[in-house]
Amino acid sequence: MQQAREAARRSQCLNNLKQQGLAFHNYHGTYKCFPFGWNITGDLNGSGWPFQILSYLEQTALDDKWDSRVPAMDQAAAIGFPAAAATANLEVIKTPIDAFMCPSAAEETIHNYGVPAGSLDTGVPPLDLTWTAARSDYCATSGIRGDFAAVAYASNPATNRSGVLWQTGYGGKSSCPRIANIVDGTSNTFLVGERLGGSNVYKLRKIDATLTAAAGPAQGGAWGDILIGEHWAQGSLYDGSFTGSGGPCIINCSNGRSVGYYSFHPGGANFLMCDGSVRFIPSTIASYTFASLVTLNNGEVIGDY
Repeated sequence: MQQAREAARRSQCLNNLKQQGLAFHNYHGTYKCFPFGWNITGDLNGSGWPFQILSYLEQTALDDKWDSRVPAMDQAAAIGFPAAAATANLEVIKTPIDAFMCPSAAEETIHNYGVPAGSLDTGVPPLDLTWTAARSDYCATSGIRGDFAAVAYASNPATNRSGVLWQTGYGGKSSCPRIANIVDGTSNTFLVGERLGGSNVYKLRKIDATLTAAAGPAQGGAWGDILIGEHWAQGSLYDGSFTGSGGPCIINCSNGRSVGYYSFHPGGANFLMCDGSVRFIPSTIASYTFASLVTLNNGEVIGDY
């Protein structure tokens, strides 16, 4: 019975990613490129990739309520934005969206998030920034770095380690990613991967209270979170712990932002490919193969995994 229930939940998770894939391609059909991973301007206004595809996920009514001129954070009025618009935006990001939540995920829907003063400082006075939002269990595959990259490229060095959905705007690249830029092929390149959302940091199947207190609010674990599009994975150790440089485990050891990918599916996690298809990637995948699926123009030959 448990296996049947998990099979149904996994099927719904696959369907969520397929919906997102269709939304991404409809967006590309309109704008001739995929959305940016995340964007932030000099006055701390910003958003991540989920906002760009809302109207393509049958969320036009919610998209219409969003004022892109105002950041969704509790401190928006203190920075100089209209208080009423900021309050309205905060209500928008509290709205749960089924397409962004895996039914296998054992987490509460609404979480408190934030970043310490100076973390996103782009010219305004440093403030602790906070917001409350509905989680997302899917994040951008921005790139790979740290110890995981060192392991992956130990025998096959690569110059480009970035994925498709990356930052644009302030401090980032200024052009949006196009299918034509994906030299490795859209069927061989990740677009979005499963990473348990919320503000709890897991080590294997348990919440780590210390890591959660230190880094949980900055998880980028909500669909309306600026940092949902920032996930340069460095890996963790196989027990889910990690230092500043990461480790060799990339799937189901830790859900830390810019650490690993994480689902409650046994044996792996689901990933959306750039062609709109969805694949279940086993946690035993070779490091080099996983890295090859993240990057978009290194010319790797993808074998079995």
